[in-house]
Amino acid sequence: MKKLVLLYIYLGMFGAAAFATPLDSLKQQLQLATDDTQKASIYTQMANCYLQAKSPANAYSKRINQENAINYTMLAMKVYYKHDDTTGLVTSYSNLSKAYRNQRKFAQAKWFILQANTLSRKQNSAPAIVSSLVDLAAIKIDIKDYNLAKRDLREAHKLALRNKLTAQDSSVKESYSRLYTYIRVPASENVFQGLDATIKKEEIVWAENQKKLAIAALKAKKLQSKKKVYAVVSKKRSGDVIKSAVPSIAWETPSSTLSNDTVKTVSL
Repeated sequence: MKKLVLLYIYLGMFGAAAFATPLDSLKQQLQLATDDTQKASIYTQMANCYLQAKSPANAYSKRINQENAINYTMLAMKVYYKHDDTTGLVTSYSNLSKAYRNQRKFAQAKWFILQANTLSRKQNSAPAIVSSLVDLAAIKIDIKDYNLAKRDLREAHKLALRNKLTAQDSSVKESYSRLYTYIRVPASENVFQGLDATIKKEEIVWAENQKKLAIAALKAKKLQSKKKVYAVVSKKRSGDVIKSAVPSIAWETPSSTLSNDTVKTVSL
Protein backbone atom coordinates (compact mmCIF):
# COMPACT_ATOMS: atom_id res chain seq x y z
CA MET A 1 0.00 0.00 0.00
CA LYS A 2 2.82 2.35 0.95
CA LYS A 3 4.61 1.57 -2.32
CA LEU A 4 1.45 2.36 -4.27
CA VAL A 5 1.11 5.75 -2.55
CA LEU A 6 4.75 6.61 -3.33
CA LEU A 7 4.19 5.61 -6.94
CA TYR A 8 1.23 8.01 -7.21
CA ILE A 9 3.34 10.80 -5.67
CA TYR A 10 6.16 10.25 -8.17
CA LEU A 11 3.72 10.18 -11.06
CA GLY A 12 2.13 13.41 -9.82
CA MET A 13 5.53 15.12 -9.55
CA PHE A 14 6.50 13.90 -13.00
CA GLY A 15 3.22 15.14 -14.44
CA ALA A 16 3.64 18.55 -12.81
CA ALA A 17 7.19 18.83 -14.16
CA ALA A 18 6.00 17.84 -17.62
CA PHE A 19 3.46 20.68 -17.66
CA ALA A 20 5.75 23.25 -16.02
CA THR A 21 6.41 26.30 -18.18
CA PRO A 22 9.78 28.00 -18.77
CA LEU A 23 8.48 30.90 -16.68
CA ASP A 24 7.92 28.60 -13.69
CA SER A 25 11.48 27.32 -14.01
CA LEU A 26 12.87 30.87 -14.26
CA LYS A 27 10.91 31.98 -11.19
CA GLN A 28 12.41 29.11 -9.21
CA GLN A 29 15.90 30.08 -10.41
CA LEU A 30 15.22 33.69 -9.39
CA GLN A 31 14.45 32.62 -5.82
CA LEU A 32 17.81 30.84 -5.59
CA ALA A 33 19.87 33.54 -7.34
CA THR A 34 22.08 35.71 -5.12
CA ASP A 35 24.25 37.49 -7.69
CA ASP A 36 22.99 40.71 -9.34
CA THR A 37 24.17 39.78 -12.84
CA GLN A 38 22.54 36.36 -12.57
CA LYS A 39 19.27 38.00 -11.54
CA ALA A 40 19.48 40.44 -14.48
CA SER A 41 19.92 37.54 -16.90
CA ILE A 42 16.85 35.77 -15.43
CA TYR A 43 14.79 38.98 -15.60
CA THR A 44 15.71 39.35 -19.28
CA GLN A 45 14.77 35.72 -20.02
CA MET A 46 11.44 36.20 -18.28
CA ALA A 47 10.77 39.34 -20.31
CA ASN A 48 11.52 37.37 -23.48
CA CYS A 49 9.03 34.69 -22.41
CA TYR A 50 6.28 37.29 -22.11
CA LEU A 51 7.25 38.91 -25.41
CA GLN A 52 7.27 35.59 -27.26
CA ALA A 53 4.08 34.25 -25.67
CA LYS A 54 1.30 33.24 -28.03
CA SER A 55 -1.30 35.92 -28.54
CA PRO A 56 -3.95 35.47 -25.84
CA ALA A 57 -7.61 35.30 -26.75
CA ASN A 58 -8.48 38.56 -25.02
CA ALA A 59 -6.91 42.03 -25.07
CA TYR A 60 -6.55 42.16 -21.28
CA SER A 61 -4.25 39.11 -21.12
CA LYS A 62 -2.24 40.47 -24.04
CA ARG A 63 -1.74 43.81 -22.25
CA ILE A 64 -0.71 42.03 -19.03
CA ASN A 65 1.94 40.07 -20.95
CA GLN A 66 3.44 43.25 -22.36
CA GLU A 67 3.33 45.01 -18.98
CA ASN A 68 5.16 42.05 -17.40
CA ALA A 69 7.76 42.19 -20.19
CA ILE A 70 8.30 45.91 -19.49
CA ASN A 71 8.50 45.45 -15.70
CA TYR A 72 11.03 42.60 -15.82
CA THR A 73 13.09 44.47 -18.42
CA MET A 74 13.21 47.53 -16.16
CA LEU A 75 14.44 45.36 -13.28
CA ALA A 76 17.21 44.00 -15.51
CA MET A 77 18.15 47.49 -16.69
CA LYS A 78 18.82 48.68 -13.13
CA VAL A 79 21.52 46.03 -12.84
CA TYR A 80 22.93 46.70 -16.31
CA TYR A 81 23.22 50.43 -15.51
CA LYS A 82 24.91 49.63 -12.22
CA HIS A 83 27.53 47.42 -13.89
CA ASP A 84 27.81 49.57 -17.05
CA ASP A 85 26.80 46.55 -19.17
CA THR A 86 26.23 48.07 -22.62
CA THR A 87 25.27 44.77 -24.26
CA GLY A 88 22.61 44.17 -21.60
CA LEU A 89 21.29 47.70 -22.07
CA VAL A 90 21.01 47.21 -25.85
CA THR A 91 18.96 44.04 -25.27
CA SER A 92 16.77 45.83 -22.72
CA TYR A 93 16.10 48.82 -24.99
CA SER A 94 15.16 46.43 -27.81
CA ASN A 95 12.80 44.48 -25.55
CA LEU A 96 11.12 47.67 -24.33
CA SER A 97 10.67 48.79 -27.94
CA LYS A 98 9.04 45.46 -28.85
CA ALA A 99 6.70 45.59 -25.84
CA TYR A 100 5.55 49.14 -26.61
CA ARG A 101 5.15 48.31 -30.29
CA ASN A 102 2.91 45.38 -29.33
CA GLN A 103 0.84 47.90 -27.38
CA ARG A 104 0.86 50.14 -30.48
CA LYS A 105 2.62 52.90 -28.55
CA PHE A 106 4.83 53.75 -31.48
CA ALA A 107 6.44 56.94 -30.11
CA GLN A 108 7.82 55.06 -27.09
CA ALA A 109 8.79 52.07 -29.23
CA LYS A 110 10.70 54.29 -31.65
CA TRP A 111 12.53 56.13 -28.86
CA PHE A 112 13.75 52.92 -27.20
CA ILE A 113 14.95 51.29 -30.42
CA LEU A 114 16.86 54.48 -31.29
CA GLN A 115 18.65 54.18 -27.94
CA ALA A 116 19.54 50.58 -28.78
CA ASN A 117 20.80 51.67 -32.20
CA THR A 118 22.96 54.45 -30.71
CA LEU A 119 24.57 52.13 -28.14
CA SER A 120 25.15 49.48 -30.83
CA ARG A 121 27.00 52.01 -32.98
CA LYS A 122 29.16 53.02 -30.01
CA GLN A 123 30.03 49.34 -29.57
CA ASN A 124 30.63 49.07 -33.34
CA SER A 125 28.60 45.84 -33.27
CA ALA A 126 27.33 45.14 -36.79
CA PRO A 127 24.82 42.40 -35.77
CA ALA A 128 23.27 44.66 -33.11
CA ILE A 129 23.11 47.60 -35.53
CA VAL A 130 21.40 45.48 -38.19
CA SER A 131 18.88 44.12 -35.67
CA SER A 132 18.00 47.59 -34.37
CA LEU A 133 17.64 48.97 -37.91
CA VAL A 134 15.21 46.16 -38.84
CA ASP A 135 13.11 46.86 -35.72
CA LEU A 136 13.22 50.60 -36.42
CA ALA A 137 12.10 50.04 -40.02
CA ALA A 138 9.21 47.86 -38.80
CA ILE A 139 7.95 50.69 -36.59
CA LYS A 140 8.28 53.20 -39.45
CA ILE A 141 6.27 50.89 -41.71
CA ASP A 142 3.60 50.72 -38.99
CA ILE A 143 3.33 54.52 -38.96
CA LYS A 144 3.57 54.71 -42.79
CA ASP A 145 7.03 56.34 -42.97
CA TYR A 146 7.85 54.10 -45.91
CA ASN A 147 10.75 56.07 -47.39
CA LEU A 148 12.49 56.33 -44.03
CA ALA A 149 11.92 52.61 -43.46
CA LYS A 150 13.47 51.89 -46.86
CA ARG A 151 16.54 53.93 -45.91
CA ASP A 152 17.01 51.95 -42.66
CA LEU A 153 16.57 48.60 -44.43
CA ARG A 154 19.05 49.61 -47.13
CA GLU A 155 21.69 50.37 -44.48
CA ALA A 156 20.89 47.12 -42.66
CA HIS A 157 21.19 45.14 -45.91
CA LYS A 158 24.51 46.82 -46.73
CA LEU A 159 25.94 46.05 -43.28
CA ALA A 160 24.72 42.45 -43.41
CA LEU A 161 26.37 41.91 -46.82
CA ARG A 162 29.62 43.60 -45.78
CA ASN A 163 29.89 41.54 -42.58
CA LYS A 164 28.52 38.31 -44.10
CA LEU A 165 25.59 38.12 -41.66
CA THR A 166 23.57 35.66 -43.72
CA ALA A 167 20.90 34.86 -41.10
CA GLN A 168 20.27 38.51 -40.32
CA ASP A 169 20.19 39.40 -44.00
CA SER A 170 17.29 36.97 -44.37
CA SER A 171 15.32 38.95 -41.78
CA VAL A 172 16.22 42.15 -43.64
CA LYS A 173 14.81 40.68 -46.85
CA GLU A 174 11.63 39.64 -45.03
CA SER A 175 11.22 43.25 -43.93
CA TYR A 176 11.78 44.39 -47.51
CA SER A 177 9.02 42.01 -48.62
CA ARG A 178 6.65 43.60 -46.12
CA LEU A 179 7.67 47.08 -47.29
CA TYR A 180 7.06 46.17 -50.95
CA THR A 181 3.44 45.35 -50.15
CA TYR A 182 2.91 49.04 -49.37
CA ILE A 183 5.11 50.79 -51.96
CA ARG A 184 6.45 50.11 -55.42
CA VAL A 185 10.19 50.50 -55.92
CA PRO A 186 12.37 50.65 -59.04
CA ALA A 187 14.41 47.58 -59.92
CA SER A 188 17.66 49.25 -58.82
CA GLU A 189 16.25 49.63 -55.29
CA ASN A 190 14.66 46.18 -55.12
CA VAL A 191 16.67 43.84 -52.89
CA PHE A 192 15.53 40.86 -54.96
CA GLN A 193 16.54 42.40 -58.31
CA GLY A 194 19.06 45.23 -58.49
CA LEU A 195 20.00 46.52 -55.06
CA ASP A 196 22.83 44.03 -54.45
CA ALA A 197 24.57 45.10 -57.67
CA THR A 198 24.07 48.78 -56.81
CA ILE A 199 25.52 48.28 -53.32
CA LYS A 200 28.48 46.39 -54.75
CA LYS A 201 29.26 49.31 -57.08
CA GLU A 202 28.94 51.75 -54.17
CA GLU A 203 31.29 49.63 -52.07
CA ILE A 204 33.92 49.67 -54.85
CA VAL A 205 33.66 53.45 -55.18
CA TRP A 206 33.83 53.82 -51.40
CA ALA A 207 36.94 51.60 -51.19
CA GLU A 208 38.66 53.62 -53.96
CA ASN A 209 37.85 56.90 -52.17
CA GLN A 210 39.22 55.52 -48.91
CA LYS A 211 42.42 54.52 -50.70
CA LYS A 212 42.79 58.01 -52.18
CA LEU A 213 42.19 59.59 -48.78
CA ALA A 214 44.82 57.35 -47.20
CA ILE A 215 47.38 58.28 -49.88
CA ALA A 216 46.58 61.99 -49.47
CA ALA A 217 46.94 61.71 -45.69
CA LEU A 218 50.31 59.96 -46.08
CA LYS A 219 51.56 62.68 -48.45
CA ALA A 220 50.41 65.40 -46.06
CA LYS A 221 52.20 63.66 -43.19
CA LYS A 222 55.45 63.44 -45.18
CA LEU A 223 55.17 67.10 -46.22
CA GLN A 224 54.60 68.14 -42.61
CA SER A 225 57.64 66.11 -41.55
CA LYS A 226 59.78 67.80 -44.22
CA LYS A 227 58.61 71.24 -43.05
CA LYS A 228 59.62 70.43 -39.48
CA VAL A 229 63.10 69.30 -40.58
CA TYR A 230 63.51 72.42 -42.74
CA ALA A 231 62.46 74.65 -39.81
CA VAL A 232 65.03 73.02 -37.50
CA VAL A 233 67.83 73.34 -40.09
CA SER A 234 66.93 76.97 -40.83
CA LYS A 235 66.98 77.82 -37.13
CA LYS A 236 70.38 76.20 -36.71
CA ARG A 237 71.84 78.05 -39.68
CA SER A 238 70.52 81.43 -38.52
CA GLY A 239 72.16 80.81 -35.14
CA ASP A 240 75.53 80.18 -36.84
CA VAL A 241 75.21 83.43 -38.79
CA ILE A 242 74.51 85.40 -35.61
CA LYS A 243 77.52 83.84 -33.90
CA SER A 244 79.88 84.66 -36.81
CA ALA A 245 78.68 88.28 -36.86
CA VAL A 246 79.83 88.94 -33.28
CA PRO A 247 83.33 90.61 -33.36
CA SER A 248 86.08 88.87 -31.42
CA ILE A 249 87.94 91.15 -28.96
CA ALA A 250 91.48 90.35 -27.74
CA TRP A 251 91.61 91.49 -24.20
CA GLU A 252 95.27 92.39 -23.10
CA THR A 253 96.44 92.10 -19.51
CA PRO A 254 97.79 95.50 -18.19
CA SER A 255 101.57 95.62 -17.62
CA SER A 256 102.84 95.96 -14.01
CA THR A 257 106.08 97.89 -14.99
CA LEU A 258 106.35 101.67 -14.89
CA SER A 259 106.38 103.57 -18.14
CA ASN A 260 109.06 106.11 -19.34
CA ASP A 261 106.70 109.00 -18.48
CA THR A 262 107.07 108.36 -14.77
CA VAL A 263 107.63 111.62 -12.88
CA LYS A 264 111.08 111.76 -11.18
CA THR A 265 111.50 113.50 -7.87
CA VAL A 266 114.20 116.31 -7.66
CA SER A 267 116.25 116.80 -4.56
CA LEU A 268 116.81 120.48 -3.53
